Amino acid sequence: MRHIVSPLLRHRLMPMLVVLQVALACAIACNALFLLQQKLVPLLTPDGMGDPGRLVMAWNIAPRGKLWPTSRLLEVRQQLRTLPGVSAASVSGSLPMETNAQMNGTVLGIGANTKATTALYIGADMVDALGLKLVAGRDFSADEQTLQYHGMGMDQSGPAIITRALAQRLFPGESAVGRQISIGQDAGAAHRTVVGVVAHLMSNKFDTDGGDVDYSMLFPGVPGDWPMPVFAVRVAPDADAERVRKAVEAAIHRELGNELVRGFDPSIRMYDEMRAHALAKFKAAVWLLGGVSLVVLVVTMVGIMGLTSYWVQQRTRQIGIRRALGARRRHILRELQLENLLVVCAGVLLGLVSAYAINLWLMHHYELTRLPWTYLPYGAALMLLLGQFAVLSPALRASRVPPVVATRSV
Repeated sequence: MRHIVSPLLRHRLMPMLVVLQVALACAIACNALFLLQQKLVPLLTPDGMGDPGRLVMAWNIAPRGKLWPTSRLLEVRQQLRTLPGVSAASVSGSLPMETNAQMNGTVLGIGANTKATTALYIGADMVDALGLKLVAGRDFSADEQTLQYHGMGMDQSGPAIITRALAQRLFPGESAVGRQISIGQDAGAAHRTVVGVVAHLMSNKFDTDGGDVDYSMLFPGVPGDWPMPVFAVRVAPDADAERVRKAVEAAIHRELGNELVRGFDPSIRMYDEMRAHALAKFKAAVWLLGGVSLVVLVVTMVGIMGLTSYWVQQRTRQIGIRRALGARRRHILRELQLENLLVVCAGVLLGLVSAYAINLWLMHHYELTRLPWTYLPYGAALMLLLGQFAVLSPALRASRVPPVVATRSV
């Protein structure tokens, strides 16, 4: 390695420029890829809704005076169920993509010593209205659907339906049906019995820290004294979805128009439109972070190629002398690749330290989560591969330098 390291030490400017460029690119790439992965999670996670184009959502239903009583919400739900073209209707405290009311808590698997941060949804007939797919157990019974709570009923016991991802988290390798979970970590926390498992149900808190957006739980019943209920209406397969949406909008205004806050109209949309609107900022962030990462990598590759080409040009006569002394093309190629590997490794080590420093700064100023150490090997491998690819063209050109170059005068 001595004849590889010695030229780098004698001419420090070119290697230092490459080291600094690789360090900066590595630091930016690690953090950008981490943020990109976070923004991709809600876009790639199944929301669990069956045929989202046939699901009408009504939210932003704010009362003018006192909070909505349970009986009033049940009356409106019954009116929605009787509309032509409606196969199921649900009223709940919150649902996926509706972020005005978020209920999240820590649940523990009793007997399994595992816990998870979970989205909590309380409502009546949610499985049918949302089109959720049961993969184990059963739906809530008719008696369970009529339970009434003051507020969200977090402190009450009863049945629960959880997602498959949450079941695997709380009871790994075991069936969750019939098992008990604790809502909270206090000694007096309420216990719920898992009666069913659905394939998927997305959380309405997308920026989960250390959790999973597919960790969700359903409680049966109707929340009372609740300020912002959500109605979900499932359109029958043979009905016109837009006509049903308009009918739901007319029914909401007819039933609750005089009791709503003036100037704050309810929002009634198809679920697929609601999802597209809720995730629009995540798509924009993905394009932005993806573009930044691509630009950084391309600029780094071009910079390495330019600096290496200049370095090869300055050493053309030296390479010709080595060829005249018997060095083959593969020896020259291997030497330049090893030389680039050493320089890029130094830049990667500096870049990994800078990546953590940048992440700490972002955590302090923008409340981002800590960069997991697992991203560092991926970032290092990416930069090493990029360096080898960038040096390939100048190295091949150097390996084709003829021995006769050594005889030319300088």
